[in-house]
Amino acid sequence: MDRRTLVEFITSCILIICGGVITILPILNIEDIKIVFITILIIYGVIHLVKNLLIMKTKEYSGIKTFIASVITLIIMLFLDVTDSPWNLALILFIWVILMSLIKLKESDYYHDNKNKLWKLNIINLVIFIIVGILTTINLYYTGDIQILVIGFFFLINGILELMDPLVAYIIEKK
Repeated sequence: MDRRTLVEFITSCILIICGGVITILPILNIEDIKIVFITILIIYGVIHLVKNLLIMKTKEYSGIKTFIASVITLIIMLFLDVTDSPWNLALILFIWVILMSLIKLKESDYYHDNKNKLWKLNIINLVIFIIVGILTTINLYYTGDIQILVIGFFFLINGILELMDPLVAYIIEKK
């Protein structure tokens, strides 16, 4: 397994674990959606920034773009109150999904330009990501513990989708 695939595999596993931890937070009576959402955006952004620093030689900057998208979303959260209005939480998550979709689309274009067949998988993952993101934003109109569960499942699914790319790259590399 080459360095890039290994780093992407490890970061995807960390994101899956983060999504799993978020889903058990209501059991631990942690129901402050604002703190949970801020924490997951910070973790998500930092993980992708570190990933990008570890694979800098590939000249792919989706990790830095992801970090910037997370920072932009955090800045928007400063102006909108997500604890009182589920509409604001849905809007912020939808903005993050749009930014991430643009980044994933650019990454697919990068693969396509380099004649890498994984661009098709990235497009499929992008479509699934958009659908899951829209379904998540639609279902954020419940109590705080349900909101945390929905966001936890969203980030769990997102981690699984990000795991597909290094897994398929490893399988292709083995052949």
